[in-house]
Amino acid sequence: MKYLLSMICFVLFLLSGCSSNSISNYPLYTDQIAKSMEKHESAAGLNSLGTVPDLSKIPNYVAPGFSFIMSHPSDSKLSGTFRADFNGMLQLPYEVTVDVTDKTFDAVKETVLKSYRKFFQKGVESVNFNIAKKEYWVEVRGFVKKPGRFLVRDGASLDLVVDAAGGVQGDISIDYFSASLKQRNFEYQVLLNKYFDSSESVDKIRWLGGDTVFISKLDSLAGASKEIPFVTVLGGVMKPGKVLFQKDAGLFYFIEKSGGTISNLSYNECFVFRNTKEGVKKIQFSFDEPDTIPVIYANDTIYMNTDVKSMGDKFLERVSQIASIIATAALLIIAL
Repeated sequence: MKYLLSMICFVLFLLSGCSSNSISNYPLYTDQIAKSMEKHESAAGLNSLGTVPDLSKIPNYVAPGFSFIMSHPSDSKLSGTFRADFNGMLQLPYEVTVDVTDKTFDAVKETVLKSYRKFFQKGVESVNFNIAKKEYWVEVRGFVKKPGRFLVRDGASLDLVVDAAGGVQGDISIDYFSASLKQRNFEYQVLLNKYFDSSESVDKIRWLGGDTVFISKLDSLAGASKEIPFVTVLGGVMKPGKVLFQKDAGLFYFIEKSGGTISNLSYNECFVFRNTKEGVKKIQFSFDEPDTIPVIYANDTIYMNTDVKSMGDKFLERVSQIASIIATAALLIIAL
């Protein structure tokens, strides 16, 4: 009998302690959020993706994709419109090839006239050569419906360039896509979702011609990285999944981005799971007690229980668990 009573006391101790919080002294929503976020190690490197380099200081060179009009009063073969290819090579009549990359128009025109001087004893100055249209070659590959090379106008936004390739393969309102850009000696990444979200202010991309854009789909099931941090929202929302982390954004921002809460949400059984140096920690909070709502960090997982139970239901469930354990213990004692 003493053995049975000891086991019952031990079970009651476990059940009473199962709802305790496994992390203490965590920053609350009512704390100084901005200061807390700046000091937290998970906030490091958040600006490494999405920053467009400033290319405004590059001179206005002729670019791959520009088309040129040429004519001569005494030679019809020199009449026509000609376009520089993706690599900046301009093919002209009489097998004349001119590299227009990183050159001003005056330098290109001088090279063209110099190339034709050997065909004329005099009159090469009569060759008319001018820019017909300023367009830029951009190659789009990866998760797009129609990959290829496209001519874009100066100032065209990144989303318009992706649209020229048929758009992304997937639903950008649910999934996340990154664009890796290579423009001459510049290589960088941006998050496409920022460009498709009209509420986001994005840097303008200056096309240089011969640019490449590679679209990648971020795996919603994979872990986040320092370059692309996420917050995972599970249970209790209309659209569970990953939400792009926003510095200084509170819990309700991530819930709103997940479609809002569902009708049968249990507001008292909500948790944040966080990776720390000591392992995964659990923070319990309640919407009914705003002072318990924690600051949300990059790579956190928010879980809100949807199994609504009254206090009576929980009491009966505990009693049932205890009765089952007592019965099992009694059978073990009888068997002895």
